[in-house]
Amino acid sequence: MKKLLLLSISLIISGCASFGEGVTTAFLNKQKEKDLRECRVDGKSFGGMQGNYDGSNNLLKVLMVHGVGTHIPGYSTQFQEKLAAELGLDEMSSHYKEIKLVNKEYPDQDLGVLRVRRLLDQEQDEEMLFYELTWSSITNPQKEKLAYDTSGEYSFRRAEVNQMLKVFSNDTSPDPMIYLGKHSQDVILASFRTAFCWMMGRDWDALPNESQELCTVGQTAVEHLPDEDFAIISHSLGSRIVMDGMKSMASRVSKAQEGEPTSTEAAFITDFQKKRTPFYLMSNQLPLLDEAAIAEKNSASLKFKV
Repeated sequence: MKKLLLLSISLIISGCASFGEGVTTAFLNKQKEKDLRECRVDGKSFGGMQGNYDGSNNLLKVLMVHGVGTHIPGYSTQFQEKLAAELGLDEMSSHYKEIKLVNKEYPDQDLGVLRVRRLLDQEQDEEMLFYELTWSSITNPQKEKLAYDTSGEYSFRRAEVNQMLKVFSNDTSPDPMIYLGKHSQDVILASFRTAFCWMMGRDWDALPNESQELCTVGQTAVEHLPDEDFAIISHSLGSRIVMDGMKSMASRVSKAQEGEPTSTEAAFITDFQKKRTPFYLMSNQLPLLDEAAIAEKNSASLKFKV
């Protein structure tokens, strides 16, 4: 009986090994095969970012807004390089310009960092200024309260994959809930508006290499606004921030219009209302965030049992 049992176990083990090897081999062979699946895009065609260079203006300003999770300045480097290759912008500035965002409404609040990089084609006829907004420093202090859950006191009790999932969950899941808070949302939108402010009316040479100054929209920005081309790229929660941020800018423009704006403000309002800014939304969860916002509003009237 013992010999029969050992023989059965050996067969099972070898069978599992053979099965695992077969799955691995099949997977690797599959990776070598040419992907013949059709990529289908429905809707009206458009020129994309390349279309911005078909007009008279040869300068495009692109703002990127990240989504959930902790990000550090430089997170968009790979995306920048791929975008530059697609647009034929082969020359990149040897350095970036870094602006510490400051807003007079929240003078003591860390609003994140705006990094700017210059991209050019070989003939230097086409130029892109790529603005990378990093706002996660706003939500990080609140997420640090969950750090105990992934500390050494608890992590050794979990399997490695469970620990990885726990760290990922604690880093990404709280961001939408924090954003739904009134104060946090106002601060994040202030970060977006300040970043957009730095885009207006300034070319590469006019931007400081480093700065912690307030951004103001002056006469120069108003004069350049009609001829400037903007585009916004966002990811995940960043798409909601972009939508809400542009709405907050429009709301402020409307309030200024209702009062007695100065000649500079009136000119800015007129030109800003005429601007068409394309949004490129990647992996966004706008319906999910909408449902979360509705649930947040209704939570006061709901009772929960634990």
